[in-house]
Amino acid sequence: MRGRYPRVRSGRARLRGRVSHVSARVYLYLPKVLGKVWEIILFSRLVVHDGQVAKGTLRSGTAFAVASVIALVTPGAYLVESAGPAIDTVGEIDGVKLVDISGAETYPTESNYYMTTVSAAGNPDVGVPGALAAVALLDKNSQLLPIRALYPRSYTAAEDEAQNEAAMQDSQTVAADVAAELAGHPVRMKLTVTGALEGGPAAGKLTAGDVLTSLSVPGSAAGNAPSTEPGGESGTAGAAADGAQPGATKSVETTSFLQMAKLLAQTVPGTPVQVGYLREGEPGEVTIVTSAYSPDPSGWVKPGSQLGIGVTVSDVESPVQAKYAVEDIGGPSAGLMFTLAIYDELTPGSLAGKATIAGTGTMSFNGEVGPIGGIQHKLRGAAAEGATDFFAPALNCPETVDWEPEGMNVWAVRNIQEAIAAATQIGAGQRPQLPTCRELVEAAPHVPDASPADDAPPVADAE
Repeated sequence: MRGRYPRVRSGRARLRGRVSHVSARVYLYLPKVLGKVWEIILFSRLVVHDGQVAKGTLRSGTAFAVASVIALVTPGAYLVESAGPAIDTVGEIDGVKLVDISGAETYPTESNYYMTTVSAAGNPDVGVPGALAAVALLDKNSQLLPIRALYPRSYTAAEDEAQNEAAMQDSQTVAADVAAELAGHPVRMKLTVTGALEGGPAAGKLTAGDVLTSLSVPGSAAGNAPSTEPGGESGTAGAAADGAQPGATKSVETTSFLQMAKLLAQTVPGTPVQVGYLREGEPGEVTIVTSAYSPDPSGWVKPGSQLGIGVTVSDVESPVQAKYAVEDIGGPSAGLMFTLAIYDELTPGSLAGKATIAGTGTMSFNGEVGPIGGIQHKLRGAAAEGATDFFAPALNCPETVDWEPEGMNVWAVRNIQEAIAAATQIGAGQRPQLPTCRELVEAAPHVPDASPADDAPPVADAE
């Protein structure tokens, strides 16, 4: 990749830009529009000089023309969104790697992983001029959105910029840490309970502020649920990798959200598990009977069982560091593609062969891929780079149906393990063992639009 990309920022958890190619089209049309208005004014003056129109009529016509010009150039109450650039996360900008990894051996790759963006004109403070809004209405590839439908009146462009910059930085940190752990590097973190689900398994047993220290599952209850580790059809469950013998109690130190999530993913609902914790510095242990996950809007049920708590991550320690040459881009929705790119470079060979894969989605410390906004625009941006495979968060699938670019497969992805397995299969010339978004929606036509309602990534993950 050469040159600088357009200035882009995010909103509603999507990647946006202050000025997009839509703006360029306006500047092409605007002189013509203003020229026509000027012709009307001149014609009115000629007519009145011929004595054919009263001066009052002239004044009215001139006032209308001037008002039209003002309406065309005055900022309004709308934003315009369109496809932004798709950026190869294993590529370079002006000779600088987009993602530069240190602290571990890296390997060259021939695969390409494009993060996708949405470019937008306007911000919470100032909408686009009327001329741009008019052009957007006539452009099937642009979307006109009321500012107040997206942002409260008190929300400023400065707040939006800061929030989205922080969200991008968080997504980059999570991507590097998740990729490093999946590639076999030791990653440690502190897991703190943010709350227990009312009426859930941990209600009255764990409280906000408890620091999790361990999780133990009876051997007879673990290993029977579908697993979610990269490698096989659905992968290899994390607890099995601990070397425990069949029937033995499987335990993990809860210094890794990914490890805890993998152990719960292979734990049968209704299992009594032992959870160790620190409460105000004092150690404790409690027995919690796990429960099944509720179906998501598509009818899918997450494998394994849950504790019914929210968890936040802090104090992350990892030998792998990633430096990003990403400028003027915000929001959390590049997390999935960053994670794929870093994982590929931390492991030998080319994960996806010579394939070009585009995609979008947030990344959580437990490996889950979250929904984002603006996916229809992102599909167009990916198509412009020649991508024929697109990874989409499963809950965004309803928004992709009938918007798939010609020749593009849009795959429904729920976690990084699925994405890694699918990339491997695509690289081998095989169909991924995932449904396409269209297949998912046709099987569960009640799936709603899951676009995030705000910019912020989740502050806590549930388990």
